[in-house]
Amino acid sequence: MNTAATSLLTSRLGFGCGRLKGGGDKATSLRLVHAALDQGIRYFDTAPPYGLGASESVLGEALNGRQEEVIVATKAGLARPASPGLMQTARAIVKPLARWVPGLRNAVLKGMSRRASPGNFEFEFIARSFEASLTHLQRDRVDCLLLHEARPSDPLTPLQLLLDRYVASGQLGTYGSSTGEPASELVRFGAVLQYRCPAPGAADTTVAPSDVLHGALRFIAPAIGIALERDPQLKAQLASLLPAGTDPATATGSLALAYALARFESRVLLSTNQPPRLITTLEQVRHITASTEWRPAMLALHAALEQEAAP
Repeated sequence: MNTAATSLLTSRLGFGCGRLKGGGDKATSLRLVHAALDQGIRYFDTAPPYGLGASESVLGEALNGRQEEVIVATKAGLARPASPGLMQTARAIVKPLARWVPGLRNAVLKGMSRRASPGNFEFEFIARSFEASLTHLQRDRVDCLLLHEARPSDPLTPLQLLLDRYVASGQLGTYGSSTGEPASELVRFGAVLQYRCPAPGAADTTVAPSDVLHGALRFIAPAIGIALERDPQLKAQLASLLPAGTDPATATGSLALAYALARFESRVLLSTNQPPRLITTLEQVRHITASTEWRPAMLALHAALEQEAAP
């Protein structure tokens, strides 16, 4: 195992825990966390609503008893589902039916979205959320707390006093804000900013080393797939970075992560609900970033993606 490449994964990659679930999926979720740890990942990002409300508890259980020093980030502002057990049961029923009933999954997701509570950034709500997160995570300290999808109209100023108090007590390392959207939609607060990885051609690509990026697999990997189809020379260049015999078209997620790591100096999150896929992806990223041709190849990839994004 390449030590430098593994060090890069440990310092720059993080695991997004949005797909950690309880119920019948709990065993797989525990394996996901353990696989991430075994591959060198030490940063874990979760939130009270993730995994239908089970993500924090599953992550806490998975980390319990492990010896690795990890960084845990969670969020506050969006409520934990009121009946996570009922939602897990409903999901278990809908999941197999969704294969046979067109549109069922989207209809259920829309219904859940309508039922979701709006953001709450009142002093007392954030305090209760943070205390509950410590309990669910089985920790007496969280390394980072992010305000989850705050809006410009939300009263955030009083929260600085609360969060500084947690920092002073040793219960919190640092704090910031997060959004599932690009940085332009983020309400900036605190020292850590988490937002969608800037796509090639985006107007604002200023990323600080302390920022946390997500969405590389979802939003950049498809563009890489298109670029590979149109440019055989680029495909051959990227194939040379991968383990022998690997078709770059099957490794667009790994290439997207390697691209984000080369383009920015920040931390980059990845997420999946399949332990084998997680292991394969991280092994491929390690292989890519260990190559002396990694950064030159990513420059070529960036040029191709910029050309695709041009109007």
